Amino acid sequence: MELFGISPQELILVAVVAVIVFGQRLPQVAGEAAATVQKLKRALNDLRRESGIDTEIRNARREIEQNVVRPLREVDVAGTVQREVRAAQTEIRGAMAETPPAPGAPPSLTDEPPEPEPPKPPDPQEPRDPGPG
Repeated sequence: MELFGISPQELILVAVVAVIVFGQRLPQVAGEAAATVQKLKRALNDLRRESGIDTEIRNARREIEQNVVRPLREVDVAGTVQREVRAAQTEIRGAMAETPPAPGAPPSLTDEPPEPEPPKPPDPQEPRDPGPG
């Protein structure tokens, strides 16, 4: 587990070094550091408010939401892909129907199976099989 990109071992090392360097003044130094961080935060917030950058950021986010994100949500990707696939299938079937098969080519999977030939009537000149017995 890391905190601010620092491993627990590194945090312990920093704490040990701080105790060694500052000794009994460590609570006072930590309080002063916290006060300085609060002053910096306030100054940054004042600067953001005075410069109007927050308003610009909100406007940019709103514009992106309206012009990019919302239209993307409205796109029917699955329906579009299905329509394109059906159109391609229809085009391929049409092209296959228009193209005669090559001589000796095996039947394609889309061709209708050939109808079985009706049985031939017996030829009177062929000898008949007397059957079992």
